[in-house]
Amino acid sequence: MPIKAIPKISLARNGVGAFVAPCHRITVQYCNWGGSSTGLRQVLSSGQLDHIARQKKYTFFEVVKKSGHPSLTFHYNNDTTQVVDIANLDSEKIVEKLEEYSQRSGNKLIKFNHKVMSNNDSVRGIWSPLHMPKGHRHKI
Repeated sequence: MPIKAIPKISLARNGVGAFVAPCHRITVQYCNWGGSSTGLRQVLSSGQLDHIARQKKYTFFEVVKKSGHPSLTFHYNNDTTQVVDIANLDSEKIVEKLEEYSQRSGNKLIKFNHKVMSNNDSVRGIWSPLHMPKGHRHKI
């Protein structure tokens, strides 16, 4: 007797089959003459931003020259945006901010106190001493 598999539709998970980058667009805003934009102007003139853009093929970079303090705006797939103020930062710190925020998912940062994180419920259920029969409970 042949064994037949149970048909099941596979779940779409990022990283299994196809990868979709969570950060799809980065907007770089700077001022051409302001003193707080000197670090970002160094990044643009040295070609570091071009090098980062070549590494991140699936991210669209937009450079906006506008008066005011420089900022990086990250647009994520879950319709969230994060604006990072980079006023008076040197070029190395700006590149670190670009790398850090472009690798995030766009969700808020939370503190996770549990050791195991699972998508499935426990097979055994939740244990409590009150779920046992009265005769088998521990007597204190």
